[in-house]
Amino acid sequence: MTSAGNITDDLCKICDGRIECAPTAILLISLIHTLYGHIGTEPNYFGKNRSKLMKPEAKKVRFEDKFAPKHTTYRPWYDTEDGKVDREIEDEYDFIVVGGGTAGCVVASRLSENRKWKVLLVEAGPEEPKMALIPGLTSEFKGSSLDWQYSMRPKKGFCQNRMEKGCEVVQGRVLGGTSVINDMAYMRGSPADYDEWALNGNDGWTFSQILPFFKYSEGNYDKDISKNKFYHSTQGPLDVGRYPYVDDNVDVLLSALHELGYNYTDVNGRNQLGFMRIQTMSYFGERVSTYTAFIEPVRKLRTNIEIVNEALVTKILLEESRHSVKALGVEYFKNGTKYRAKATKEVIISAGAINSPKLLMQSGIGPKEYLEYLDIKVYYDLPVGSNFQDHLSVCLPVIKLSKTATSSKFSEKLKDISLYYAKGNGPLSANFQVVAFIESSISDVLGTSDIEVRFRGHDSNMYYNKIDMCISLLTPKSRGQIVLNATDPIFGVPLIYPNFLKDDTDEKKLLEGIQEVVKLFDTEVFKTADFEFDPRPIVNNECRKHEKVSEDFWFCIIRHFSAPLHNYAGTCKMGPAKDPESVVDNHLRVYGVANLRVVDASIMPKITRGSTAAPTIMIAEKASDLIKTAWY
Repeated sequence: MTSAGNITDDLCKICDGRIECAPTAILLISLIHTLYGHIGTEPNYFGKNRSKLMKPEAKKVRFEDKFAPKHTTYRPWYDTEDGKVDREIEDEYDFIVVGGGTAGCVVASRLSENRKWKVLLVEAGPEEPKMALIPGLTSEFKGSSLDWQYSMRPKKGFCQNRMEKGCEVVQGRVLGGTSVINDMAYMRGSPADYDEWALNGNDGWTFSQILPFFKYSEGNYDKDISKNKFYHSTQGPLDVGRYPYVDDNVDVLLSALHELGYNYTDVNGRNQLGFMRIQTMSYFGERVSTYTAFIEPVRKLRTNIEIVNEALVTKILLEESRHSVKALGVEYFKNGTKYRAKATKEVIISAGAINSPKLLMQSGIGPKEYLEYLDIKVYYDLPVGSNFQDHLSVCLPVIKLSKTATSSKFSEKLKDISLYYAKGNGPLSANFQVVAFIESSISDVLGTSDIEVRFRGHDSNMYYNKIDMCISLLTPKSRGQIVLNATDPIFGVPLIYPNFLKDDTDEKKLLEGIQEVVKLFDTEVFKTADFEFDPRPIVNNECRKHEKVSEDFWFCIIRHFSAPLHNYAGTCKMGPAKDPESVVDNHLRVYGVANLRVVDASIMPKITRGSTAAPTIMIAEKASDLIKTAWY
């Protein structure tokens, strides 16, 4: 990277006296904002009444609701400043989809194909900004208003270099959800993932049975990949292909992996083991989210789909009779007004693996003893929030570059922005590109991967002089939990306990992955390209006390540099009724509650091997088919 002094010098040569000299990054982002718009501010669900809503001592006003069961007292509304009660607005739909994210956009689009059905899609975040379409700026969206900005509970055994805040949590709060702010990788996982789901009692979920739903979405424009018609399709609405821009380091990494003995493969085909230049949810240098693929093209054409964004759903409205519980609709806030919407057919929860269990629990569906402790009326006792999983990743910034560093002067960066704006090419049109799938010696299933390796530019995928080697555990045995905030179960931030590395085999697999990947430094390809191993960035901590090649040293490094890969799953587990951990059945219907389904990554019994975006879209496609079949 250019030094700070040189950046300032470059910038000040451009300053003409009318503007102050500023850090390059700020000026670059300002220019991009001018071309592509701003990310926007935090949504305000409660208008001017926020402070009174959050105060438990605020004066309450009771009301009656014709949709509410008579024996239930819902949280009373509050006074406005002039003493008048805010209005409630009630509407009726066939289906209500809560969460316009990776899964929700797909479900809402597919159900609205039936013009006789009226569909409501409620999303807590804003419209997808144009700036989010730029692949090179992915890191800008994490922690922004497009993100829920949650964090995991601090633990001593992992994420130690983030002890103050705990492991970061990245989850999209925008139309399109996490597919708007993720790394755009299109990875289906291993066929063994889905066969195992089915083997454990989930009929209809073998790989051969779910492959058509992957293909139904996929519009693959990569000629090398799409020629395999058995595994791929070119007809779906979701554009899948590779980035148009490839820097020199990509070819070096691919060649080095080949020299190490791995095969170039289509990781979304028959055999996931090997490496490739990844397939992405993009179209010639522009991000493709589930919003841009499934909702935007039909939004103005279909009058039977209504989209309400920047609206916070706080409750599923439930009716309890003598022998059953039924979902009637939802309650949500937007601009200081409370709305209630009724679903005549189904309520579909697609709020993600953190917010879906949160909404279920705060509505009275979850662990009975815990909800009673929080004074929440229990409608049905289910293990909601348990079985939390993610791919723990260890990113080591140890590949030092000289000949192939992509660091650029400020003037060249300006040209890159112009190139992207005019032609959709250049460094801004790409994200990380090289991925490898490796099988450890203690793999759960012979011939399948349990370690993923990504290579990405340190601090930036556009301009870097160091590459991070990110080793991720694909088959974690450790399980975490999502619980409500006892101080404020509805409006408080949920508590996330990941329990990473609780199972010893998880740490052993990561160690084996690291030991395998560092062998790349012995390849002739790395030596010729002057790719050097630089340990200094990873030993500025207590790990320097250990012998540098010992297992104890690497275990220490794992604990320090581990971080979630943001592929959250499992918290509303799909499984047979006899499974005590199950929340939904194989049709994704919530046990014990009629007309209520969960459709997102939270239903995964076991997390898939790779990024969960593509599997989540598949789940939404299959669920839409199940729902259509049930109501036609």
